[in-house]
Amino acid sequence: MHVKASELLARIREMYPEIEKNGIQTSCFYEEKTEAWVVEFTHDEHSLETHLDKKDVEDCLIGEKCMHMGVQIGRFVESYCLKDDVCPTDIQK
Repeated sequence: MHVKASELLARIREMYPEIEKNGIQTSCFYEEKTEAWVVEFTHDEHSLETHLDKKDVEDCLIGEKCMHMGVQIGRFVESYCLKDDVCPTDIQK
């Protein structure tokens, strides 16, 4: 399956709308050497990068399962957004 960066970013925004709602910039690219997607989140002086396995991204985009991808992105939301109160969400600490 050929994945476009725009498709991956759209899925991430769909899964975690608080990212876009709070002005967090997202970008991604496919890294041939590691056969993984590199996703970067930036907000003000903070940034965080995570790697997503190619197969996990493909599975999520075709609707099979999004567990691994959701966990990776969820860690960002938890460690950055909730911990620092940067992103107001409905999630209780």
